[in-house]
Amino acid sequence: MNDLYKFINLSDYLDSIGIPPIEGKSSWKVIKGIDFEEAYKAGKISFEEDGIYLNYEGSKYRGYMFIKTPYIDRYGSYPRFHLTRCEVIQEFIDSGRFNSRYEWSNSNVNDLIDKTTGRLYNDEILDYCSKCKSELLGTINNTSDFHDLLRETNQIEDEVTVDIFGYIRGWKKISKAYRERQGYECENCGITPREAMHRRYWHVHHLKDKSDNNINSLQCLCILCHSKSNETHEKNFNTRANQRELTNFIKLYKEELRKRGIRFDDNYEIDT
Repeated sequence: MNDLYKFINLSDYLDSIGIPPIEGKSSWKVIKGIDFEEAYKAGKISFEEDGIYLNYEGSKYRGYMFIKTPYIDRYGSYPRFHLTRCEVIQEFIDSGRFNSRYEWSNSNVNDLIDKTTGRLYNDEILDYCSKCKSELLGTINNTSDFHDLLRETNQIEDEVTVDIFGYIRGWKKISKAYRERQGYECENCGITPREAMHRRYWHVHHLKDKSDNNINSLQCLCILCHSKSNETHEKNFNTRANQRELTNFIKLYKEELRKRGIRFDDNYEIDT
């Protein structure tokens, strides 16, 4: 591999083009499967001098974007991946929408689905966009080169496939299965739903991080206990929609909560 990507020389190179040098090694996840447009509109994507970054669980991860569903069989080629906001990507941003489904990734390989036939192409290495290459100096030619660069400068962790909120793909099924396993009983206060329609007020809480779905790392909690589980959740549940759900839950289960000594705000009112 070119000496540019040796860690000992990379810092000097980044410094020469005005990018802060990398100090030591850091923990890093290989993430794939992120719907780019959804993440971009949610404010979780930032275009920076050395790449396209994803904000995931409070950390920024450098990666790239590519078309997930290209016309492979029609044109006989794979899509190029983008590392910068080149003129192709800028046109999409200016128009306010992407006319193809892009994904964000920092993996060495990705899966593609042909737009016309639906044929799946597994673990493909993608070539680099020539317009991006003219803007970002270096000798990266494909996603494998890019991944090697990340590996040289970071301690790579296990690969995960997540959505923009950091949940493992298939989380809804995992959550439902766990709640059913627990009988929809809050593991903190012990309250259970009186009818099936109320089950939406019972959530699954991650004791560690959202990518850890080990059964010992999960808790079934009613929405009130979930909202008070830690400072992060207290902040997240402060939105108008979540406050409305909390209000409705407390109205329905006020007496059970009082019997069990669970504190809640008596001033909650239904927002109409």
